[in-house]
Amino acid sequence: MMGWTHIVVSATATSLILGTANPAIVTLGAVSGLLPDVDISTSAAGRVLPWVSHWLERRFPHRSCTHSLFASGVIATVAYGTVLLSGGQFWQIAHAINIGYIFGWFIDTFTKSGVEIFWPSPVRCVCPGNRKFRLGSGSSAEYGLLIIVIALAIASFNINANGGLMTHFNRLIGSPTGVTEIYNKFGSTHLITAHIEGVRNINREPVSLDFTIIEARGQDFIVQSADGKIYKTGLDSSAQIIAEHITADVKKLAITNIEPLNLDDDPLGPTLLKKFNRPGAMVFITGQISIDDPEGVRYIAEPYQFPFIKLSASSLTLEVAPLSTVLTYFREQYATGQLQMRVIHEATTTGNT
Repeated sequence: MMGWTHIVVSATATSLILGTANPAIVTLGAVSGLLPDVDISTSAAGRVLPWVSHWLERRFPHRSCTHSLFASGVIATVAYGTVLLSGGQFWQIAHAINIGYIFGWFIDTFTKSGVEIFWPSPVRCVCPGNRKFRLGSGSSAEYGLLIIVIALAIASFNINANGGLMTHFNRLIGSPTGVTEIYNKFGSTHLITAHIEGVRNINREPVSLDFTIIEARGQDFIVQSADGKIYKTGLDSSAQIIAEHITADVKKLAITNIEPLNLDDDPLGPTLLKKFNRPGAMVFITGQISIDDPEGVRYIAEPYQFPFIKLSASSLTLEVAPLSTVLTYFREQYATGQLQMRVIHEATTTGNT
């Protein structure tokens, strides 16, 4: 088969199996698809590795030992062995090499001469059994196959670049379970936007808006609207927005960290500003602290928002409370207790996954 067929088939298989549109990983899989043809000097791999190619060419027929399960086992041993020796990193690279290599020779089973899959057994495996329907190198049938695989590759890259099959399936069914799976998979490394169709619990007003997911709680979610308001959404009766249909999209790269903060009669505003006033970051606070002057607080909760601030005597309970709101009402307080800071910081790299 033509080199381009090997490249496209192996690249597509790598993207589909690994669920990735990472150019480096897909390219590695594509290049690996050329390696089985190192057993012939006129191939792309043979020209790059002539000393290997000439040695193999003198000893083995084309599409024999390098087009076999034995060769794939050797490649896998080297690739995964290297990963283990390197401390268990770069698994995606090893996967791409092996997927690309296997599909590189497997596609040759559809040629007229087939391949020796079970080498050193000389028996050649071919598909289909009728020789008339097998592919000839450079034939119109091979070009037709190439067009089909290119279309499949484009679809795979597009799906994987926009969150993968799980995201697209979720868009169809609008299930909270699907959104939870997407958030669990991508929430620590990306911003996740939820499109929610439903009603407000307080007055049954229809809702059809996009929100940023801040936190998942089973099949309920704490979300933030474009104007900075915080809601709980889902099917729970305590939710401010009852979701009838909810989908999720994986958006910008963003790292989420949970950082502890211990306070021992410390000035709340200056302490928060010093440690968490970070450009480009969204900060949400959870925990319970005691404040020194509760009578001086003028905070009134909005009834249709999630109750992220609760004040009882000197006890202040925060639950995914935006940093800006806490600073607005409690900046001058001295506080004692422990807080968890959820810091979501957009990466400097632009573009979607």
